[in-house]
Amino acid sequence: MKLYKANDSWIVTTEESSLWFNRRSLSVYTKNEPITNQFLASSAWDASFVSDIHGYIGQVQMVQDGFHWLIFIKNQQLVCQISNTHEIFRITDILIQPFDIFDEESDAKSNSSSNNKYELRCIEELRLWYQETQCFYYSSTYDLTNSMQRSYNHDDTIPLWKRADERYFWNRAMLSELIDQEEHLDTRWIQPIIMGYLSECHFEVDQETNIQLILISRRNCHRAGVRMHCRGIDNDGNVANYVETEQVLWTGHNVMSFIMIRGSVPIFWSQPGIRYRPPPKIDRIVIIVFFYGRCANV
Repeated sequence: MKLYKANDSWIVTTEESSLWFNRRSLSVYTKNEPITNQFLASSAWDASFVSDIHGYIGQVQMVQDGFHWLIFIKNQQLVCQISNTHEIFRITDILIQPFDIFDEESDAKSNSSSNNKYELRCIEELRLWYQETQCFYYSSTYDLTNSMQRSYNHDDTIPLWKRADERYFWNRAMLSELIDQEEHLDTRWIQPIIMGYLSECHFEVDQETNIQLILISRRNCHRAGVRMHCRGIDNDGNVANYVETEQVLWTGHNVMSFIMIRGSVPIFWSQPGIRYRPPPKIDRIVIIVFFYGRCANV
């Protein structure tokens, strides 16, 4: 997969199709045909090669009325193969490019120079977040957002992103431009990504029994934040720092899955300060009353 920069577009190409970003209209579209080097080098496009990439994460806007930024997977590391079939990758570095026609020396879009500098700092922080945390994973064939239990009855002919559990689909909002146009675009470019942890190991019980043990932790994208500053529950029932951990055991054609969950105490509370033992503060108390009764036909 290769990224090119043309006169007014970003172009991502594979051997079968291409993804186009028009920098003037900020529109996104796909072409289900290969793009040749002669076509890209023509005077109409005058496209130059930027980088090899492994996928498209989505687009973000850091500040209101600010620039739009495109995020791509620049480097990755193969973590494991599930059942010797599905490859799981960890994202080790990302590439961020401005969607808009962007000039660092100008005050484009009526932004002050301080706002432009703030955006650039945010972009750098985002890149370092992916690079240093090493906690973003994806697979183009395996649904990392769902446990074995939830995915048991899923139709494998449905695109992966449509089967994904939105609670763990971390870049869904970034891909809204593609998702909203699913009827007109090639949705194979929509790649779900999870935040969490994944590891695996192999061992032998006897000469005929090989076992693969996989540990997958999925962090909920709702009410996520720094642990000392994001506590309790919100009005939609999402608790802070909610994580689902799944242990998957493969032995031949048999598979077993065990789920554990954890999260913040599900009440409205906060923890001011970052000292070792700050006293918790109860923000409000919700009393739920259940009524039990008997209904009789009259």
